[in-house]
Amino acid sequence: MRACLIGALLVSVLVTAAPRYSSRIVEISSGAIRGIILEPNSRHLEPVEAFLGVPYAAPPIGPLRYAPAKPALTWTGTRLADSLGPICPQKFPDLSNKTMALGQMPVGRYQQLIKMAPLLANHSEDCLHLNIYVPGSGSRGVDAPYAVIVFVHGESYEWNAGNHYDGSVLASSGHIIFVSINYRLGILGFLKTQTGHTQSGNWAISDLITALEWIKINIASFGGDPTRITLFGHDTGAALVNIVLLTPSVKGLFHRVVLISGSILSPWSFVHDPDSIRKDVADQLGCTLSDDLAPCLRTHTLASLLQVNLTPPRFLSSFGPTLFTDPNIALEKAGDNFVTTPLMAGVVTTESYLNFNANDIQYGFEEDQRNRVLRTYVRNAYVYHLNEIFSTIRNEYTDWDKPILHPINIRDSIMEALSDGHTVAPVVRLVYLHARRGAKSYLFHFGYSSKDSEYPQRLGSVRGGDLPYILGLPLVQGLPFFPQNYSKQDISISETMVTFFTNYAKTGDPNRHDTHGVVKDRSKYWDPYETGTQEYLSIGLKSKMKSHYRGHKMAVWLNLIPQLHQPGDDDVSMRHHHFHERANHYYAGVVKPESFTKLPPLLTTTTKLNIECEPNSTLPNENSLLDKTIDPKAGDDDTEESLLERIARKNYSYTTALGVTVGIGCLLLILNIVIFTAIYYQRRRKKKARERDAKDNDISSDMNPSSGDNYDTFSLTQLSINDKSVSFGIGINSCGTILTKSPSIPEPPPPPKSMPPPPLVVVPPPKLPPNSKLNSCLSNSSSNVNSVKKRVQIQEISV
Repeated sequence: MRACLIGALLVSVLVTAAPRYSSRIVEISSGAIRGIILEPNSRHLEPVEAFLGVPYAAPPIGPLRYAPAKPALTWTGTRLADSLGPICPQKFPDLSNKTMALGQMPVGRYQQLIKMAPLLANHSEDCLHLNIYVPGSGSRGVDAPYAVIVFVHGESYEWNAGNHYDGSVLASSGHIIFVSINYRLGILGFLKTQTGHTQSGNWAISDLITALEWIKINIASFGGDPTRITLFGHDTGAALVNIVLLTPSVKGLFHRVVLISGSILSPWSFVHDPDSIRKDVADQLGCTLSDDLAPCLRTHTLASLLQVNLTPPRFLSSFGPTLFTDPNIALEKAGDNFVTTPLMAGVVTTESYLNFNANDIQYGFEEDQRNRVLRTYVRNAYVYHLNEIFSTIRNEYTDWDKPILHPINIRDSIMEALSDGHTVAPVVRLVYLHARRGAKSYLFHFGYSSKDSEYPQRLGSVRGGDLPYILGLPLVQGLPFFPQNYSKQDISISETMVTFFTNYAKTGDPNRHDTHGVVKDRSKYWDPYETGTQEYLSIGLKSKMKSHYRGHKMAVWLNLIPQLHQPGDDDVSMRHHHFHERANHYYAGVVKPESFTKLPPLLTTTTKLNIECEPNSTLPNENSLLDKTIDPKAGDDDTEESLLERIARKNYSYTTALGVTVGIGCLLLILNIVIFTAIYYQRRRKKKARERDAKDNDISSDMNPSSGDNYDTFSLTQLSINDKSVSFGIGINSCGTILTKSPSIPEPPPPPKSMPPPPLVVVPPPKLPPNSKLNSCLSNSSSNVNSVKKRVQIQEISV
């Protein structure tokens, strides 16, 4: 799906044979402009009014090269904003030799860059332009004035452009205004030209702040709401937005922030040794290494500047922002602007996918190669106790249940480790620090991968795989850089993302629309992130809220490794911290030289994040930055140790609550067992008592046959034999045997003479019920009947 990113996010989303100019003319601070009407290729979306290539700052050429951005020049008449402006000068990856290119990147990445190359060919130093996409209904729309999303592109500090992120679909479907920005890159946007902690460099950040000032002033003319501006950064753009958020001079220029796959806490987000880069540039261009390189650099052509070739350590950046304080301290002590601005942050499953080449992706690698890659990352990202940190990471990401690991499984584990280390853990920590100050924070994990993705679905979503869904591309058809057929799942995921992001831009709450209220479907409800529960939204086919994203892995990166990464006592030699393996074959890529001097101690609460720029620029001067970037009152005790203690207390409180809950549950279970056991024994005791009573009755019946149970005398039979009458009793015992009463037994007294003699009654033996205990006597019934017959015959003879 990555191929649908940069190149796919083009104005080619829209199908127009020729520009159709807007009927309105918009007056802005620089003059009048007229845009064009774009028709999305969907009958469900309204047209969009686009203003392309609008300058927001003066061209940074001549004396303005290596200088802060200046306000845009004015013009007379009406300017036609009908085409994209040139992109900023850059060094695009070399794709001329496919074999060599695939040795640096995956196949899917190579195919994506091939499509993008023609789109990044037209560049010029006069590149400080922005593009505005407005719903076609304009100021007459139901949601007008519209919330504004300002997008800061990523991919690299050295190449790319905002032109290629088309916001037409998002503007039309979400009823917001979308703005994309071009800013200076590489040697022109980030080179530190002066020595020491001077105000030089970070020209790209100056461009972004100037663009935000222009938007604040002019967006109302397009139907936008200057009080609802969301700054949205992706990848390296997210790190730049994070820095802008910590700059006090931007207060009021934007009101919400979105950071995806990047933050200032990532090791690649800033340059670790800007003076070394400055020296290399001076050597290659033949400039004297004076206090300021800018005058010499202005004399060189653009082509010669772009020919400067720097090889950065693997996983780090050649050019990038320059900071003068630890970013962790800067975030912990950030001022009101950081605390009062809502934050939404997100990550994907495999953030490190683009750090590997085609062979690594296809075949995986063995443990030795895994160790070389991991050792390279640890050496370039850390300074102290490298052996211990390396062993900790390797131990955490090794599947010890499998004695033999497949190369693909090893590849997956190292991708997971690098993703967590250089992107995911920094983003999670940023959100935690933001929420800890009481600010509104949201965290999401995008895990969806389309079946049409050019990358293995086994790895889930890769870096940048969420952007097409956020911008709404699956909602339209006919894209040359995007699959033609979208599944229902693709469309559903995109609709969900568009809804969340536009709601957030409008209200600061992804669940609340400014006119339609709060979303009622709890399955699509996004709870804010809190330091206790640490809830986040997992976005996939079945999106749902979860807690503690990759909790055990994050504990290693955010708790254990920071404790290991300490210089130790003063008498500990730096040799103690270096890797035992020093030869090049132990590493997979360029590594930093070994350091023999300790880093300066963490700056105290009075030290502030310093964003470099010259005085009289759109950025504040050094003194104002030192006074306002970090709030001295914002938690003076918030040291690293106190933070860990606070996290431990939070975890302890929740562990205690869980323990109490489990204990109560166990007590209730035991109580139920006791109750049921008592009932069981009580019923058993009653049953035994009934059986004992029945047995006693049986014994008493055996001892007294005439008393009912053993013998049931049911008649007196009178037999007439030879005109003589003999009366004797006939009975049936419990086994059904017919019994007769012998004549030797005294006869009962005769009945009164007045009463007639009893009739002769022949009583058949009673039928025995089936399956009764009487069946046991049936085997003897025949012999019993014969005995009775014999006794009757004897009596007849005697009579």
